Amino acid sequence: MQDYYDLLGLNENCTKDEAKNAFMSKKKEVQGKMLSRDSEERAAAVKELGELTSAYKAIVENITDANKTSNSVKTESGGIIISDPIQQPPKPVTPKPVTPIKVNPSGTVINKNMMIIFGMILGILVLGFAVYFVFIQPNKPKNIPIPPPIGTPASIIPKMEDAKERHNGNIASIAKLINDTVNKKGNLKGETELLNSAMRVEQEVLDTLTELRNSSEANTRKGRMLIRILQAEQKRISGLVDGLRAGVNGLDYQAAFKIGSEGYYEYERLNSEYMHFETGDFKPQMAYVKGDDVFLRSAPSTNSSVIKTLKRNSGLDAIAVQTCDDERAGMINTDNVVVGFNGQNIRLAKGQPVTITGENGGTYQCQLNLENGSGTIYVDKVNMKKLYGETWYKVRLSGGTEGWVYKDFIQLKRDM
Repeated sequence: MQDYYDLLGLNENCTKDEAKNAFMSKKKEVQGKMLSRDSEERAAAVKELGELTSAYKAIVENITDANKTSNSVKTESGGIIISDPIQQPPKPVTPKPVTPIKVNPSGTVINKNMMIIFGMILGILVLGFAVYFVFIQPNKPKNIPIPPPIGTPASIIPKMEDAKERHNGNIASIAKLINDTVNKKGNLKGETELLNSAMRVEQEVLDTLTELRNSSEANTRKGRMLIRILQAEQKRISGLVDGLRAGVNGLDYQAAFKIGSEGYYEYERLNSEYMHFETGDFKPQMAYVKGDDVFLRSAPSTNSSVIKTLKRNSGLDAIAVQTCDDERAGMINTDNVVVGFNGQNIRLAKGQPVTITGENGGTYQCQLNLENGSGTIYVDKVNMKKLYGETWYKVRLSGGTEGWVYKDFIQLKRDM
């Protein structure tokens, strides 16, 4: 255990927050190494990240176990007491008057209160049995969740959350095996068994993604966020599968593994946003504007009203995160897109907001609103980005004004 503390630079009396901060700091350093062009350095970084993760989990579990027993005291007989009992001074005993007992001529003791007391005891016993069998029901199994009412299907979200965590662990195991193999052999030739394992994980991710997309909760906020997380996991494992397939045949696998790395970073970012959304623990942090003339909007959608125009590098504070619920929100995703607008051709810059009103094949029909008028335009899908389900940040300016900015136009301090 001491090796784990030494690996993160901690002492055995550290708190969970100290352990988390140390882990995140080390993790950020290692992730920078994973972008190196040197394959050996990347492989070493992946291995180091796995060791850091194992150390962090072990330390957190050790802290949790320590907290559970820190307030308990073991007795000599092996039991556990919480605290010493408080000794109460003895109460004075007041003698009760003795009811005189009558004896009849034949010697039988007669006490008028005996029948009353016997009746009260019998009544209490009957009442106790009735309560026990009617309400307590000792044969009823305990700790069994009550099923939802008939007609109300159980939520699929908890199942999907468990699946994404399981997939992430499986993908990490495949990545570690790949790096261990490359470090040992220098190549991936003949590693068909490893390839088959990766392909099984890839199919599991695809099955989970299909199940969620076909569920009634696919269009809820949590459902949309989980779909994006699973898509990032799919990108990551598909990159590993493609790289393994190339490596098994003696071909270059670096390009495919690079795509897998991109999926990893997407997963980390999206999963972090999902955890903030789940717990509500998004901590305000400094940020700045990335683009030119960025709109601060009243809601997380390009169809909401503009509060203010922000200049590049303007400082602000990110105070919340949310996904876009507007299915019609869209944005031009390519510079200098030429479209027909009110009888003339105009050029639209990347980031120009539009309202998607329909689609036909490879084209979106959109409503474009400009200062000199509005009208319908048709944009190729390759030049358009739908913002439905995308991440927006709520920000606060120095003067106290609050609004929403799309994630591509803001740089958080944690990402700098």
